[in-house]
Amino acid sequence: MIPEVLGRLAVWLMQADVGLGLAVLVGLSMSLSHLFSLVANRLTPRQIAVQLVLDGLVLALALLLGILFNILMIKALTGAVVHPSELLDKLGAALIPGLFYCFVAAPYISDLIATVIWFLIHLNVVTLLHARLDLPYEQALVMATPGFVVALLLVMVLFHQGWQASYRRLASELLPESPV
Repeated sequence: MIPEVLGRLAVWLMQADVGLGLAVLVGLSMSLSHLFSLVANRLTPRQIAVQLVLDGLVLALALLLGILFNILMIKALTGAVVHPSELLDKLGAALIPGLFYCFVAAPYISDLIATVIWFLIHLNVVTLLHARLDLPYEQALVMATPGFVVALLLVMVLFHQGWQASYRRLASELLPESPV
């Protein structure tokens, strides 16, 4: 039973290698956007590497859950059965703007960069659903938006607290509280 399941998982991973690889790279790029905070908090290089890899993998998982949600929406709204590895491989290309997420660390314009990157990813997914499944843009938008929102919310929920805590710790070290 277990070897059979592992064999099917291995086949699925080999079929989805491009999309899965891009999802992991985008997760690592998102994780790298907070490298300054990790360095400024005086973490050791090993701690930084572990933190970046773990954050990157969890961010990639959030993106993959968003894509899984897209598969469920396709099934629910069109009745079409799409194999997860096939859609993941196709949607992986839609994640390419996320490779530049590491630039979100830029001061003053980070929110603008993040917003543009998320918008481009969503636009790519809508366009891909339109082209690959021959759907009208309106239906592709309706199908892609819930998965996009799920991925965005997961990224915000999973990491907002941790990243904000490290920025607060850094600020408290730089600006010690004055005695009252």
